Amino acid sequence: MRLWPLALFFSLALAARFAAFSVEPSGPQRLNLDTGVTTLPQGGVLVDNENGLRLKADYIEYKEGAFIRARALELLSAKETFRAQTLEHDIPKGEARFTALAFANADFKDLRAGRALALFNEDIVVLKGQVRAASPDLQAEVLVVDLKAREALVLGSFLYREGRATLRGQGPAARLHLRFAGDKVQASTKLPPEASRLATYANKLP
Repeated sequence: MRLWPLALFFSLALAARFAAFSVEPSGPQRLNLDTGVTTLPQGGVLVDNENGLRLKADYIEYKEGAFIRARALELLSAKETFRAQTLEHDIPKGEARFTALAFANADFKDLRAGRALALFNEDIVVLKGQVRAASPDLQAEVLVVDLKAREALVLGSFLYREGRATLRGQGPAARLHLRFAGDKVQASTKLPPEASRLATYANKLP
C-alpha cells in the first residue's frame, strides 16, 4: 500500500516520502468504501519502512493520494522530531498545516508555535503565533526556516539572546537573520540578499 507520494517533512520528516508504509492501529481500522477514507478512531502508528519515518497519533484519518489528518501526533525521522495537536496534510500540494507545533532538530531545541505550515518540496517551514525556542533563545511573531540551507528569518517584533548579548526588534518591519554553521549561530539584523526570498513565504500562512 502507498500513502504519501510526496516529499515529507522538512527534507527530513519534512522531506522524505511516506511511500511504502505499514499501519499499526491501536483499535479499529475503518475504511469507507464510498469515500475511500480510512479512519483509525483510536489512533495508531504509520511507519515508513523505506525512509525510516514514524507517525504516531491518537487519531488518524487518511485517503490515499489525497490527505492525512491526525490529532495529538508525533512525527519522527532520523534527525527531527515534530509534535503537534493537529496535522492537515494535503498530499497533492505537498504541504502540511499544524497547530500547537513543537519541533526539534540539530539547529533548534524546543521550537514552538501556535500554527505552522510545512512546504515539503521546498524544505521550508513557516511558524506563527507566539514562536518560542529554547535554543537559540528566541521569541518572535513569525519565523521562516529553510531546513536545507540551515538559515532562518524572523519577521516582526522579536527578542533574541546569545550569552550576554541581546537583540530586540519592534514593529512589523523588524527583521533578524539566523544562519547555522556546525553548532554555531550567526544572528544579524543586517540581512543578506537571500533573506528577501524567505520573507515571501510568510504570507503563505495567514
